[in-house]
Amino acid sequence: LVLATGAAPRTLTLPGSDLAGVLSLRTLADATLLRDAVHTGSALAIIGGGYVGLEVAASARARGCEVTVIEREDRVLARVASPELSTVLTEFHRDRGTHIRTGAEVREITGTAGRVDGVVLGDGTEIPCDLVLVGVGAIPNDALARQSGIDCLAGIVVDGSAHTCDPNVLAIGDVTYRLHDTLGKMVRLESIPSAVEQAKQATAVIMNAPLPPHEVPWFWSDQFDLKMKMAGMVGPDTRAVLRGSPSDSSFALFHLDSDGIPVAVETVNAAAEFMAGKKFIGNRTKIDATALADPVISLRETVL
Repeated sequence: LVLATGAAPRTLTLPGSDLAGVLSLRTLADATLLRDAVHTGSALAIIGGGYVGLEVAASARARGCEVTVIEREDRVLARVASPELSTVLTEFHRDRGTHIRTGAEVREITGTAGRVDGVVLGDGTEIPCDLVLVGVGAIPNDALARQSGIDCLAGIVVDGSAHTCDPNVLAIGDVTYRLHDTLGKMVRLESIPSAVEQAKQATAVIMNAPLPPHEVPWFWSDQFDLKMKMAGMVGPDTRAVLRGSPSDSSFALFHLDSDGIPVAVETVNAAAEFMAGKKFIGNRTKIDATALADPVISLRETVL
């Protein structure tokens, strides 16, 4: 048996969260409803400054909608991106008219005649809007596994071959809390590449074929004309090396550990840097940080 039950949007329990016009984004129906409601003259409040929130903000601004992003952490993308990338993206969005409020708690969502008309923050600030998108993360759909006695923590616990604690039950995708060899730890990765990789693992187990190697985790996001690709995971004790220029909307942030080995790379409109960085991470390649910061020097020449 393969469990591939995915994840569901985390919901709010605030006053007013059940008003009409308070949306989440997980299904095609959600996307269609949001698309039809976002247009010139409308006002959208987005609760949550993660990738979903920022992607919707970019699309809504492109359609002429007034947009306010509300994030309770002190920066956007606090869980998934480096402070350096967060700063660049915040400035990029603000330059294009998006209002971003960080360190802000939502107290309640207000409405008239059953429909949303505003968001009230913890400091009393009122943000008028006629639509609210809630993008505060997802929770794994692991209820069936828990009821069946399968080990779950931050999702269904699986090993490096998609096995649960029951040898006849596998699990893949966003629902899993998985052991990842490249990262050397347990993680829950909400991404298409991760789900595809685990599908290959489960297939190999079922067919009694050799297991594929774990690839470097990677993600992507499109915002305005920025095509972002990220690989690896940014750690707390890494050194960020900038290659390229954010002012040119083409750059890469390589995050090196104390040995000079990249553990993550964040790129914006920089396909070559992404591919090289992903390879460096997987091969644990030691890099000359000074050479890496000089875009005139080829990536091949940065290898020590």
